[in-house]
Amino acid sequence: MPRRIAPPLFLLVSLTLGLALAGPTLAQSGPPALSAQARRDLAVLATAYPGIIAAIEVAPDGRATVALTDGTRLAYDDGRPRTEEEALENPDLRTMLAKPYPLGPVTSEPPLWFSPGRRRVEPLFLALYGHNQAEVRANCRPMPFLGQTMLVNTRFGAAEAFGRAEAALRRLVAADPGMKRFLLPASGGIVWRVVAGTDRLSVHSFAAAVDVSPKGNPYWRNLPRGKNMLAVRQAFPATVVAAFEREGFIWGGKWAEFDIMHFEYRPELILLARLARGESVPLADIGPLVRPVR
Repeated sequence: MPRRIAPPLFLLVSLTLGLALAGPTLAQSGPPALSAQARRDLAVLATAYPGIIAAIEVAPDGRATVALTDGTRLAYDDGRPRTEEEALENPDLRTMLAKPYPLGPVTSEPPLWFSPGRRRVEPLFLALYGHNQAEVRANCRPMPFLGQTMLVNTRFGAAEAFGRAEAALRRLVAADPGMKRFLLPASGGIVWRVVAGTDRLSVHSFAAAVDVSPKGNPYWRNLPRGKNMLAVRQAFPATVVAAFEREGFIWGGKWAEFDIMHFEYRPELILLARLARGESVPLADIGPLVRPVR
C-alpha cells in the first residue's frame, strides 16, 4: 500500500509547490489594474467626448497613457510633483481633473488657486476642436446669442449645448429684461489667442467659450489678487449660471482667479461634479479600450 500511495502524494505536493511558485507569474500575466480614480476620470472623458480616446495603454505599474484618435498620446498621471503654477502651465490629465468644480450657488469666497477648469491639457483641446485656426473654423457654425451671432464649434456637442443654454437664457431675459445687463454685449466665436500673461491657448481659440458683458463683469487681472469678490459673484444671476451648467459649461465666476464674464464648455468637469454630489451618472465602458503594455 505505501508504495502505491507514495507516487500520487509526491505528484500532489509537486503540483501544489509548482502552482505556489507560479502564482506571481500568473498574476503578472493578467491585465494591469487602473486605479479607481483613473478609471473614473477616463470614463468621464470618454463619456464627455465620445470617440476621442482610441486606447488606454496601461503599464505593469498601473500608469496609463491615453492614445487619442488623432495620434496624440497623453499621460494620465506622469508622477511629477507640481506647484500650483506648474499645474497651470503643464498639467497631466489627472491634474487637470483633480479640483472639483462646485455646482450650485456661490456660498463662500474660494481660496487662492482654487480655479477648477483653468488647468487644461492643451493637446487634448487641439485634438477635440482643431489643431489650428483654420481647422477650428471649419468645425464651426454660426449660432444666435440673444440677438447676436457667433461661431461655435460643432464637435463633441459644443454647439448643441450652447444652443440649449441660449434658449434658456432667452426665456430668462423675456421674464426679466433687466438681466440683459449681465449678458450683453457678448464676445465669442473664434478668437485664436493665448490666455493673458501666458503662452497657453485660450478656450476661445477653439470656439468653445463665451464672455458675457466683458465691460460689465470683472476679471482678476484688473483687480488686486486675493480681493474678496463674494458680493460680486453672488450678484451675478444664479439662474444664468445654472442655465449654462445644465448644458456642460463651467463659470469663471467660481474661480479664485475670477473671470465673472467667462463660460466655457467643459462637460467632463460637470460630469465629475455631478458624481461628486452623489448623482447616478451613466458612464462609458472603457474596458474595451484598455491595452496592457510591457
